[in-house]
Amino acid sequence: MDDASSQSSKFRSRNLTTFAAQQAVGLIVLYIVLLFVLPSGQDGLRSYHLTNFELKVVHFAISLPVLLVWLAAFLGFASLRQYAIAIRKTPEGEYFARLADGVTWLAWSLPIAGLATLILNSMANQWPGFQPTSVIITNYINLLFPLIAFSIIGVASRGLVIHANVKLGLAAARLIIIVFLIAGVLYCYLTFRHFDLSNLGTTNNPYYLPIWLMVLTVIVPYLYAWFVGILSSYEITLLSRQVRGVLYRRPLQWLAVGLATIIVSSIALQYVNGIYPRGGHLVLDYRLVINVLFRIVGGAGFIILAIGAARLKKIEDV
Repeated sequence: MDDASSQSSKFRSRNLTTFAAQQAVGLIVLYIVLLFVLPSGQDGLRSYHLTNFELKVVHFAISLPVLLVWLAAFLGFASLRQYAIAIRKTPEGEYFARLADGVTWLAWSLPIAGLATLILNSMANQWPGFQPTSVIITNYINLLFPLIAFSIIGVASRGLVIHANVKLGLAAARLIIIVFLIAGVLYCYLTFRHFDLSNLGTTNNPYYLPIWLMVLTVIVPYLYAWFVGILSSYEITLLSRQVRGVLYRRPLQWLAVGLATIIVSSIALQYVNGIYPRGGHLVLDYRLVINVLFRIVGGAGFIILAIGAARLKKIEDV
C-alpha cells in the first residue's frame, strides 16, 4: 500500500512539474510571437537608427534571459508545491501550502507583467493618447501581484515560526525596522522628485497620477509589501537555522536562501522601476542593465528554492 502511495505521489509530482514547464514555455512562445507581431514605437526606431525588424531582434536578445527566468520561476513554485503536497497531513503542511501559493503568485507576476507591458506599450505606440492609461495600468499590475504574494507569504512564514516556537530577536527586529525606514524614506524622496509639490492634484508627471492618489494607492501598498516581504524572508531564514535535524535543516536553508533571494530581487525591481518611471519604449541604458540583472538574480533564487524543496521532498519520500 505504501509503495502504491509513493508511486502515485511521484507520478503527481512529475505531472505537476511537466505542467508548470509547459505553461512557462507556452507563455514564452506567446511573448516572442507578440514581440515580433506587434508594432514598435517610432521613438526607439529614431533613437537607435534601426529598422523595425532590427529593433525587435535587439528587444528579443534583451528579453531572452528574462524569459528563461519565467521558466525557472514556474519550476520553482512547482517544486515547492510538490513538497507542500507531500507534507499536507502534517502540522506544517498548511503553512507550506500557503507559502507555495505566495511563490506561485510571484512566479505568475513575471509573465503577466511582461505580456501586459508589451501589449500596452504597443497600443500606446499606435495611439499616443493611450500612453497615460498604459503607464497607470502597468504600474498597478506591477504592484498588485507582489502585494498579494508577499501578504500570503507573510501569513505562511508567521505561522511556521509560531508553530516552531521560534522568536524574532529584539536586535534583529530593530535592524529590520531601521533598514526599512531608511529604504522607505529614500524611496519616497526619489519618487517625489518627479512631482510638482505645489499642486497636489496635477497629473503632469511620469506616473500620470495626482500625488495624493500615488501615495495612497502605490507608495503605501509598496511600503507595506516590502516590509512584509523583508520580515518573511528573515523569519524563514531564522526557522531554517533553528530547526532540529541536520538532514532537514540543510535543504530548508536552501529553500530559505532561495525565497529570500526572490523577495529581495522583487523588491529591488519594484524600487528601481518606481523611482525611474518607464517611458513606454525600449531604452538601452544602465537602468535596463540593472533591471535584467535583478531579474536574473530572482531567477537564481527560484532555482535555489526548487533545489531546497526537492531535497525536502526526497526526505519525506524515504
